[in-house]
Amino acid sequence: MKSAVDRWLGPSLTVLALVWLWLVYAYIPGARFEGEPGPRAFPVLLGVVLAGLGVVMSLQALMSVGRERSADATPVLTGREAWLAIGTFGLLILYAFLLDKIGFIVATPVVIATAMYGLAQVRRWVLIGSLAIGITLGCWVIFDALLGTPLPSGSWVVWP
Repeated sequence: MKSAVDRWLGPSLTVLALVWLWLVYAYIPGARFEGEPGPRAFPVLLGVVLAGLGVVMSLQALMSVGRERSADATPVLTGREAWLAIGTFGLLILYAFLLDKIGFIVATPVVIATAMYGLAQVRRWVLIGSLAIGITLGCWVIFDALLGTPLPSGSWVVWP
């Protein structure tokens, strides 16, 4: 029954990508100069790729309708999978809230550590700390230091 799920997931991803692209064009400013990619380039690329994947998934699901015969192959959602899906969604909501309130530098390692400990069930604190700090530092170096893109500083925190 994979194609039955894909018949809904493919168009859903395509609609999500179109809404994403509309939001990108509505809220992210374009390039300042001719020939410059501008701040819209990467989000537009992500939206186009997501739309393409949704279309490919839909087409594959529609082409495999005749080939799929067994009705007992229905995927069953386990409690662990449901917990991971709900936990990931909740963690993304928490991350958006924390980015707004305490900023990127503090929110990112907190969310990474929470995801590793709570969702991935990693219990080695050295690994959790190393990844949380390393990913945060790496993103800060790439976006803030090298590209000059300001990262959220948070409304609760006043940086000197």
